[in-house]
Amino acid sequence: MGLFLDEVDIIRKGAASNTLSEEDIIVCCTHNHEGPDTLGLWGPEPGVSGVDSQYKLELRQKAVECVRKAEASMAPARLRVGSTLVDGVAKNARERHILDPVLVAIKVEDEDGKTISTIVSFANHPEALGSRNTLISADWPNYLYRTVEEELGGTCLLLNGALGGMVTPDVAANTFEETQRIGEATGNRAIECLETAAALEFSHIDHLSASVGIPLANEGFLELRKAGVIRREFRGGKVRTELHVIRLGELELATIPGEALPKVGLEIKEHMKGRYRILIGLGNDELGYIIPEEDFDPTKYEESMSVGPRAAPIIVEGLADLLEGRSRGKATALILVMAAVLLFSGGLLCSVLLRRRAHTIKAEGKGGPISP
Repeated sequence: MGLFLDEVDIIRKGAASNTLSEEDIIVCCTHNHEGPDTLGLWGPEPGVSGVDSQYKLELRQKAVECVRKAEASMAPARLRVGSTLVDGVAKNARERHILDPVLVAIKVEDEDGKTISTIVSFANHPEALGSRNTLISADWPNYLYRTVEEELGGTCLLLNGALGGMVTPDVAANTFEETQRIGEATGNRAIECLETAAALEFSHIDHLSASVGIPLANEGFLELRKAGVIRREFRGGKVRTELHVIRLGELELATIPGEALPKVGLEIKEHMKGRYRILIGLGNDELGYIIPEEDFDPTKYEESMSVGPRAAPIIVEGLADLLEGRSRGKATALILVMAAVLLFSGGLLCSVLLRRRAHTIKAEGKGGPISP
């Protein structure tokens, strides 16, 4: 469903090593509605957290173990990138006329051309089975993974995009048959766009990150924090979060710390210059819905699950600055030494060995700098 930055920091600290620093690790979630509560908002009754402490501990341990074993198993790899449009699988239930149908797929091959992994970037809530389903499931991404892996080999991953608003599966009914249709259709489009994909050419990787503070306007979040239902820090009336931008030649990736509405996602993409543009939704944080300030309506559901109207403009401005090589908070530039992909126990991580350039970029913007 998502992980707060506080939980992400615990995982990154445990996974860091002498050659992999905490700030070089990005943890993102698919936002699966059919799994255990990882935030606390869906407890057995109001005022009670839905997080199972034993499950949370196991999740931390497995994530840390995966990163460590992946780093120890690095191998040279080649990237192939393609993009396409996907119709008939997603709809915007809030604003039907605004939707981003672009899918970007990255095929990762070893030196012999064998598929190590396929990374699929697409925006769509994993909730095709509906709220009445009580079975643990990966929802439609399960069929995405299976379709791609059976055809191409390796392991398939999903990077969910700007899925707020609500970008939800366009199903006739909340059944496994419809869920399978959504996942297989998405997977087949990913396979098709990779059939003629050329190898990605790049000589280095750029990675900029910033820590920003967003005014917390949602009193309900404060009350939930006081009651122990959610566990994350709010300081000085602000919530601290992170933004990241990664560029490999014509491929650009930008993290969004929550569920951006398509209008916000499309605005961020306008600032990107690469041919292939990926938004990593729920990247290192889950701030709820990120809604355009001009469309913020306190009477609507999405607004009740948002930190406030200033989230979108601060995030868009922050990412725009990073995409231009500037930072409103603290940023670090990285130089590529060796790229590799890593496969461990059915889960894939993409990793790079990096040599840190010894300088930071500091500047102030409308949101103001905030210390990590």
